[in-house]
Amino acid sequence: MGCTGSKAKEEVGQEQQAEQAQSKAVDAFLAKEENLMGLTFKVLLLGAGESGKSTVVKQLKLINKVKMDEIEIENYATNIHKNAVQCMQIFVDAAANLGIEFEDAADQAKADAVCDFAFTSDVKRIPVDIGESIDYLWKHPVIQKAYAHRSEFWFIDTSQYYFENVLRFVEDGYVPTEEDCIMTRIRTTGISVTELDEGDLHFKLVDVGGQRNERKKWIHCFDDVKALLFVVNLAGYDQVMFEDPTQNRMQESLSLFGQICNDAAFDGAPIFLFLNKKDIFEQMIRTTTMTKCFPTYTGGGDDVQAAIDFITLQFRNKLQDQNKEFHAFDIAARSRRDVKDSWASVKQILRNTNKDDVERAKKNLKDTSGASTSAQLT
Repeated sequence: MGCTGSKAKEEVGQEQQAEQAQSKAVDAFLAKEENLMGLTFKVLLLGAGESGKSTVVKQLKLINKVKMDEIEIENYATNIHKNAVQCMQIFVDAAANLGIEFEDAADQAKADAVCDFAFTSDVKRIPVDIGESIDYLWKHPVIQKAYAHRSEFWFIDTSQYYFENVLRFVEDGYVPTEEDCIMTRIRTTGISVTELDEGDLHFKLVDVGGQRNERKKWIHCFDDVKALLFVVNLAGYDQVMFEDPTQNRMQESLSLFGQICNDAAFDGAPIFLFLNKKDIFEQMIRTTTMTKCFPTYTGGGDDVQAAIDFITLQFRNKLQDQNKEFHAFDIAARSRRDVKDSWASVKQILRNTNKDDVERAKKNLKDTSGASTSAQLT
């Protein structure tokens, strides 16, 4: 009986030791996770539809050498074909609505063929004849006249790229280039998370759809945000929205910026404003005054930077707390250099702003790893 009791005590002691070891392991794991969180930056990408948020993400993936698989490449190829057809259908319909008619029956037949064409599960690429018709129509005076009125209806502002490259798209064996992938328009729905390792820091870029019906999902992404990156379409000052053709895109962005950036969830988070599509804006401002969107603007089209500074001020003025950390960058998201340089500035600012927390997390992580190694040796 004495032997049995001794053995039982020994087993209990072993169980207690095992439980203590397990408890220490769990504590060490939780401590490590907490320190890793200190090195993780959740950046929320927001903006109205057509702002170019997803284009920024695509560029960042390429910059960080995140490779695309075959399925993703094929998806880009399918969608850029759809973009080319949809854009020409939009301009043909716009021409008709504007009362601009084709005089030649053969030209009207080409327009009808493009408008009647539809993709199916079996037809994912543009037939050569439809591609040639799109190329022909783009150069036609009727479509050019409709294009001149593009501020009066919704369109995809990369339409010209699709039209000028459509004959390449329909070549046998076509594989999209990196630029094609960047220029492909795929409307963001739901929530997409891109994770990037930048040295000892880890970035989680959360991209959510910008259309109005997608915005109800945004609130689910507000927790633990280290920074807000708000993307604006500079050319939107003379464009209308997809959801509401009566609403100016720039005014929609300003209203949305004011609502989001003054939310209590972002009280301690710096705001980064990416004024995108600078390349389109530089061309547009020379022929189309900003007074349509900003009646108080008195500058002309010669000083592009002055116009950008004016727009930047309109966004900054939306902040209720004028001391809030705010940084603005004017970029063309299709330019890798622009995105790379701007993102480098964002990273450096976040590192500097969170310097103490980062250093503390790195030290604790090192101490935790050292303690774990010592325990294993023991």
